[in-house]
Amino acid sequence: MVALWTLFAASTFLLYWIYDGYGRFLHLAVTVRNLTGHAGRKPQESEEGQGTSDPGKLPSITALLTVHNEQDTVERTLRNLLACDYPPDRLRIVVASDGSTDATNSIVQEMHHPQIALFTSPGLGKTATQNMAVRDIESDILLFVDADISFEPQFLKSVARSFAAPEVGAVDGRLLYPSRGGSAEVEGQGFYWKYELRLRDLESRLGILAVMTGACMSIRRELFVEMDPSIGEDCIVPLDIVQQGYRVIHATSAQAVDRFEDGLGVTLRRRIRMTLRNWQGTWTRPSLLNPFRYPRIAFALWSHKLLRWLSPVFLLCAVAASLAMVILSPSLITLAAFAPYATLLGMAGCGWIASRAGRRIPMTGTAFTFLLANIAFLVGVLGAIRGQRIRSYRNV
Repeated sequence: MVALWTLFAASTFLLYWIYDGYGRFLHLAVTVRNLTGHAGRKPQESEEGQGTSDPGKLPSITALLTVHNEQDTVERTLRNLLACDYPPDRLRIVVASDGSTDATNSIVQEMHHPQIALFTSPGLGKTATQNMAVRDIESDILLFVDADISFEPQFLKSVARSFAAPEVGAVDGRLLYPSRGGSAEVEGQGFYWKYELRLRDLESRLGILAVMTGACMSIRRELFVEMDPSIGEDCIVPLDIVQQGYRVIHATSAQAVDRFEDGLGVTLRRRIRMTLRNWQGTWTRPSLLNPFRYPRIAFALWSHKLLRWLSPVFLLCAVAASLAMVILSPSLITLAAFAPYATLLGMAGCGWIASRAGRRIPMTGTAFTFLLANIAFLVGVLGAIRGQRIRSYRNV
């Protein structure tokens, strides 16, 4: 029984740390730094108004939009970027079309816009296409964007001002998902994403952020390192930035808008793909996971990423250990240990049934999405360990 209690307690603690404790610890660390006066001026403050407003001093930006058969969205995205409040002579957009067979290329060409250039590749995959396109980009800032994102008018200026601090090597935009109702999966994803943004903001303030969103992230062009074609840009670019001694910050005012993909199958496949590529990408930079070489970054990466992807293992251990204790030694204590997990599984089951019926039951959507995410984490990690490779992302 001692072994079962130990397994149960350790697994439960790790689950709490991953999904609540780590965030509380970061909040406490930020509060202590602010109270003791050791935080100093945060790099984020430069984009909140400390950066230059002189158009001639703003850095040049090239937005890299990598697409495959995006005829329905490409023009809207391009016009949205062009409508941002930024000097036209400081903004260039490169549309990297990877093996598009629809009207994507012709739509871009027919715009005849001096700030837009079309780059084509023969179906190499998203990351390989990005590697080729970046070779011809010479601007100060390289901005990675997706075709289904809408940018707020001040997005580009917020990004530019974030780079006023010389120690900043990359800026993570704040991707928002407006609440518009939807399925149980959408409800749960919204809860998860709010926590994710909270972690990024706190890690950014502490100077330990090493995570970015590929749909709206930017880096200093000279810091770009050519990427493994089987790993996504958001999986390794922030790691390369911190490994070169620069900081990654989360710019809260650099806002972009997306919508959650609805549907159980779509959600599951996306999470599996993201987990697989992120796991592989993170382990290609093993020194950053070494607490003796990069203690602060390693702490953040293990707490924010790796332990989260391993959470299905801890969940299975906690459920199995608590159930075994109930069977071997039934008592109020062992029942109390098993009850939270039984409740979680029951609520997740109700959430699945409600999702299939097209209905919503309060809180069950979050429980169902939590369980769905852990299934995806498990499948993704196992796929990564087996050496599975994915050379495309979304439509590319």
